[in-house]
Amino acid sequence: MAEWKKELNGIVRSKSPMSRAQQENEIFEDFLDAVAMPALKEIADELTKNHDRDALVRRAPASATLQVRFEEQDEITFQVMKHFVQSGILPRAEVRLNRGQKLIKYAGAFKEDPQSYPISDVLQEDIIQCFLKYYRLTMDKNLRSTGE
Repeated sequence: MAEWKKELNGIVRSKSPMSRAQQENEIFEDFLDAVAMPALKEIADELTKNHDRDALVRRAPASATLQVRFEEQDEITFQVMKHFVQSGILPRAEVRLNRGQKLIKYAGAFKEDPQSYPISDVLQEDIIQCFLKYYRLTMDKNLRSTGE
């Protein structure tokens, strides 16, 4: 085989370096698997075992979702999704609360300044605390609607 053909073969067979976008996406996917999914599963287990809720955790290519139902009604859908910022990709919460006949949507950050921290700073506890913040709104609504 001619030298240039060997060189061409090496170029084609070698793994091309990942682009910045590919690297950021890979980091986000790892974050979903290592941080977001375990946090959502922990919440789901607690709600299912100790609070009579139906809780389902799902993983999609670019998000992790916790859906909570009580007595055939959706209470909350809490989703950890990509949020593009100047420095790259950060996780953001997208939340849908059931308010009677209406769904109310919120977007939430896991840290105070939603754009000046690395994704590695977001911990399972941050996700759990964010969920609790929005789930509290659901429970407050239920208390008002039942007159308690």
